[in-house]
Amino acid sequence: MIKQPMQTGFVLIPGYKDPQDTQRMIRLEGNGNYTIIHFADSSKILMVAQTLRYFEEQIPNFIRVNKSALINPAHVDELIRTGPKTMLLRLDDGLELLVSRRRISDVIMKLAS
Repeated sequence: MIKQPMQTGFVLIPGYKDPQDTQRMIRLEGNGNYTIIHFADSSKILMVAQTLRYFEEQIPNFIRVNKSALINPAHVDELIRTGPKTMLLRLDDGLELLVSRRRISDVIMKLAS
């Protein structure tokens, strides 16, 4: 059963009764059938037994940058082109993520809007 996206800014995390504020989330990291959620206050990290696709459908304003990462565009610091077909994305917590070459144009378009 796929639930409908919640009101903008909040997402229901399975196992937690209250919806969580998406503005506090920096990125979501997929690991098989689990998702690791990283929050702005780096002391809080959640591991949830749901796929990254579940959260991609629940939070449509987040950007899928590669197979295992979904990021909050509000926390993007810089987009770095490292070659003709390679690009890195630096988040405001200092982490650099490789953007999948098939997703480069989509990431650029979503960050520009």
